Amino acid sequence: MAGSLLATPYPTASEWRKLVEEFSPEAIAHKLLLAHVPFVFKDEPLKFALFRKTIADAFGVESTNVFVVGSAMAGRSLKGTAINKEYSTDSDLDTLIISEHLFTSYVMKSLAWVKDITIPNFAVKPPKSPIIDSDKSKYIGWLASHAYKGIWRPDSLPPESEARQEFFEKFADVSLKTLGLQLSEDTVAKVNGRIARSFEDAVKDLSSNIARLRKEFRGEVVEPEVTPVAEETEVAQAAPQ
Repeated sequence: MAGSLLATPYPTASEWRKLVEEFSPEAIAHKLLLAHVPFVFKDEPLKFALFRKTIADAFGVESTNVFVVGSAMAGRSLKGTAINKEYSTDSDLDTLIISEHLFTSYVMKSLAWVKDITIPNFAVKPPKSPIIDSDKSKYIGWLASHAYKGIWRPDSLPPESEARQEFFEKFADVSLKTLGLQLSEDTVAKVNGRIARSFEDAVKDLSSNIARLRKEFRGEVVEPEVTPVAEETEVAQAAPQ
């Protein structure tokens, strides 16, 4: 049956190779976001509902606007070179919040940091712009690359920025509450997140990752990902109890 593979809850690596050829990235993205219990909660769907409510309460949104993405959603990495890598307790629980209000709020807070490092010195004539070193300019590039697509990521800002600190403080609290849900021992307590301006932007973002996966499977040249390097990604992690 043509639609049976799309209906497969957690495709294997070989099934993913077939899936991305048979269906459009948009169709797969809609399925993963709307008709899919994340792999991390596959045996505990009620706790998925509780997890969503915990995130929603922390950020003042509806629980229906909270999604799990990444390997915790699919059950494996969705990178072509790592498709055989299954989800494990070493993986993060990547969370997506869809909220135009939150997106706008965090982008504006991010721009406050950009202003601080880019504002010219008006005490001299003509005003002189500051020299921005590469350690700071890379964050401006990451922030802009994601924000123009309707996605805000805390790891696109430096650790000292107020917006990043505020976001991860909330997720640190969520991590502690996640342990309080008494999730099974193979459910991670590490929680990370991002914000999408709209559901359409979330679909486009996920679709682009799936389209990239298809190109990787085909051996086609893909552009380097514009994303913060893994070692600089901060994750809210609860201490073992």
